[in-house]
Amino acid sequence: MKRYRLAAFLCLTAAIVIFSSLMGRGAAEEKVAYVTFDDGPTLNTPNIIDCLERHGAGAAFFVLKDRIELYPDFIRKMEQGGFTIGLHGVSHSLDIYSEPARPLREMNQTADALYGVIGRRSSLVRTPYGSRPNMSDRQRELLEAAGYEILDWNVDPRDSIGSVVDRTTVLRNLKSGLEKAGSPAVILLHDRKSTANALDEILSLIEAEGYVLKNYPE
Repeated sequence: MKRYRLAAFLCLTAAIVIFSSLMGRGAAEEKVAYVTFDDGPTLNTPNIIDCLERHGAGAAFFVLKDRIELYPDFIRKMEQGGFTIGLHGVSHSLDIYSEPARPLREMNQTADALYGVIGRRSSLVRTPYGSRPNMSDRQRELLEAAGYEILDWNVDPRDSIGSVVDRTTVLRNLKSGLEKAGSPAVILLHDRKSTANALDEILSLIEAEGYVLKNYPE
């Protein structure tokens, strides 16, 4: 009788170990992608948001001060859709790196413009053309000391090259970039017409690669 009890106990223990292993493996294997859009809002923003919502996908929008003021309704649409809103600055130029305090000043101005539309600021920033290698250590220190988080990317499908997106090239670049980036993947896209027109295919490819499309946590 004791032998049967021992065998049953060992079987139960083995089952628990296998189940726990499978559960842990499933959690570890979830691949997360953060789709991000620079340079908005624009007249293309509503189409981008509609496509994201059809896919049930999260996204982050890095917005410019003058375009916040030009298209406040689109900023509200981002907010109402639950998307992450980050700051992209004022100048959208490499001039932003010309003096130590300028990135901080531009992000403060952009945050103020955002507050004027939705009643809150954002602490998430992406400087034009990416912080690396453009940003100095001092500029980074000033931004971080003011409470800003800097987010670059690790997947660039190069959708901003040329006046019109070559979908085949962008999708090929995207697939290759995802394979190299792993998880999490932070994907650089741009708020422009040709990207909006190709977005359904872009999101479908990301999903087909096994990624969950989430909002980047502010």
